[in-house]
Amino acid sequence: MIRPQLSPRRPLAVAAAALAGLATALAFTAPASATNTSPSPSASPTATATPTTPTEPAPNCVEAADAKYTHTFDGPKGEASITLTNGPLCAGEEQELALVSYVTPSAKFAVPQYVLDKSVKKFTGVGEGELGLATLDFTVEVPNCYTQVDFVFGSTVVDPLTDTSDRYGDRKVGSRKGIGSRSTGPRAWYNGGSGTCTAVPEVIAESDCEGTVELTLVNRTGNAAAEFVITGSNGFTEKVTVPMRKIETRKLSPGQAQEITVTTPGMKDFTGGWEKPEDCQRPEVGVPDADYESTCDEMVFRIANPEDGVTLTSTFTPSKGAAKTLTVEPGRTGTVSFKAGEGFTVTVTGDLDSGGPLAWEQPENCEEGGTGGGEPGLPVTGAAAGGIAAGALALLAAGAVLFVVARRRRIRFTA
Repeated sequence: MIRPQLSPRRPLAVAAAALAGLATALAFTAPASATNTSPSPSASPTATATPTTPTEPAPNCVEAADAKYTHTFDGPKGEASITLTNGPLCAGEEQELALVSYVTPSAKFAVPQYVLDKSVKKFTGVGEGELGLATLDFTVEVPNCYTQVDFVFGSTVVDPLTDTSDRYGDRKVGSRKGIGSRSTGPRAWYNGGSGTCTAVPEVIAESDCEGTVELTLVNRTGNAAAEFVITGSNGFTEKVTVPMRKIETRKLSPGQAQEITVTTPGMKDFTGGWEKPEDCQRPEVGVPDADYESTCDEMVFRIANPEDGVTLTSTFTPSKGAAKTLTVEPGRTGTVSFKAGEGFTVTVTGDLDSGGPLAWEQPENCEEGGTGGGEPGLPVTGAAAGGIAAGALALLAAGAVLFVVARRRRIRFTA
């Protein structure tokens, strides 16, 4: 058998048909979403786009030295406000301001001036994510007399404002130059009012048991400062200024407080001195020892005053002869004697008091006929022990009541 030779055309045609069929099958089986429906062949797919949020810049801050402000001011009402316009201040920075009202001697600028009221506030720096105050408001009381009101940078308040004191100068808000010029607005200072400011002073004195006096200088209801002048014993003098609605105290020593005078305009002069309070405890005072004895021809009185006693003075009046006075200082002993005899008596008066006549009693073992009143007499015989005992008992009773010497009352000798 003779086989015919194969031609290469047929295998190539079969292969081409297979490839065409495979391509057609793939076209029909692919997902519809795979087709690009955009009219522009160059457009990017939008299904995968991620939106972005723009980032806001952090707020700017300013150093205190570069801060700018605007302000309002009403002096007669005592009101002011100030706003930071290019802030906030940076962290760690601050700016203080003060509104101050004064009482003054005139509707125009005059001194001395004394502070009535003040308000101090401040702007402070803020950190990241923090909020700070943009406006500060101030209010002060204004007196119903001549006044000055100042709105100033800083917290230092001048009080009192005198010829020689500091001045606010360019610290005043709204000044043409200096720190005050950093704020735009009206001049923030005021002088005006009507009527002279006057003080209503008062003095209160209080003594203590040690001899000192405390003076309370009061100026509660006036609308001006009070100038007190204190004069005391031993050349003491002091001037004290009490601002309006204030109280000052001064204590005077025992050497200064015996005689006190306080003067100030608008008040009747105060005069006084130390007075012992009723509730002071009296110091313990020693009790004196007082007795007397009858000898055969005399009456002898003895007073022993202890170291912690008080000076004693008594008068001894005999039934015959001249009276005698005896003074005994603390820590001393004194005696007084009289010639005595039958019927002779002595009456004691003064700091020591016998309460009546004390009679001479003849002791034992005396010869009969003792003298009386210093005159010779007949000797006397016999014992007088009973009389001596009675006299001793009387003296003991007298000693028991001597405690009242501490009150400077008389002490009685009881017969």
